[in-house]
Amino acid sequence: KVKGKEITSTVKFVPDKADGKVEVTFTFDGSAIKKDTELVVFETLSCDNVEIAVHADLKDKGQTVTIVPPTPKTPKTSDNRNLGTWIGLGGVGLGAGIAALLLKLKMKKDEDE
Repeated sequence: KVKGKEITSTVKFVPDKADGKVEVTFTFDGSAIKKDTELVVFETLSCDNVEIAVHADLKDKGQTVTIVPPTPKTPKTSDNRNLGTWIGLGGVGLGAGIAALLLKLKMKKDEDE
């Protein structure tokens, strides 16, 4: 039950062999489910509005469905500006500035002599 109301789903089928499968989909508001939750699905089989079979065993693992709530994605909070690249470029620029300054000082020294 969700909010006191039974969850039901009906599938009409005509079997074409003795053994087989039928997929049944249940739609309900699962927003209140915050942790792994086991639900037991009961089955009834009717023909011409007459119930001919029931499978309602709370302990049957074949009737148990585990609902796993989705894990929310963690938002990316890191900075991806690639700090190493910027430090490297800054070092190259600083080296070029020092080289230019030394070259200018050498040229001035050569002029003075």
